[in-house]
Amino acid sequence: MRMVRKSLAILAVCSVVALVVLLAYRKLQPSRGTSSNPLDRINASPTKPVHFLHKTFTVRNFAKFAIEVPPHSVIPRIHGNFRSFVQQPGDDDLSDDSTDVGFLLMNPSQFAEYSRAPAASTALYTVEATHAHEVEFVLPPTRDEPAKYYVVFFNAPGGAAVKSVTADFQLSFGY
Repeated sequence: MRMVRKSLAILAVCSVVALVVLLAYRKLQPSRGTSSNPLDRINASPTKPVHFLHKTFTVRNFAKFAIEVPPHSVIPRIHGNFRSFVQQPGDDDLSDDSTDVGFLLMNPSQFAEYSRAPAASTALYTVEATHAHEVEFVLPPTRDEPAKYYVVFFNAPGGAAVKSVTADFQLSFGY
């Protein structure tokens, strides 16, 4: 009788272990016929800012700078500032309405359109002619693929034919 009880106890323990293993295995298997939501795979961990533009450059027609937002970025945001001016030999830089430039933030299709026909193009974000401005723009989250954007400075009509711009921009993630 003892042997039967011992055998039944061992059988019961083995059955419970087998059931637990089976349930755990089924839980780990992806369900068939459903796909996971790409937004479930966003990267919520803090990411260091990307300083993609920190320099002085000249603008005759326009100057473009590409930036790529990594995949699975939650709240990508472009922010920074710029100042346009004309250098004057032996004097301080001139920075007034005659040195104005415009600013555009575009996706690749908008930039392609701008390259063909600037007057007919659109942009995600636009700053009209100015010689100093601060920019803050939140981009849409990315999924499995990176997203490319263009920061474009264009020479505003009037004033100097060539203008200098000092810009400091970064891509950061979160608020």
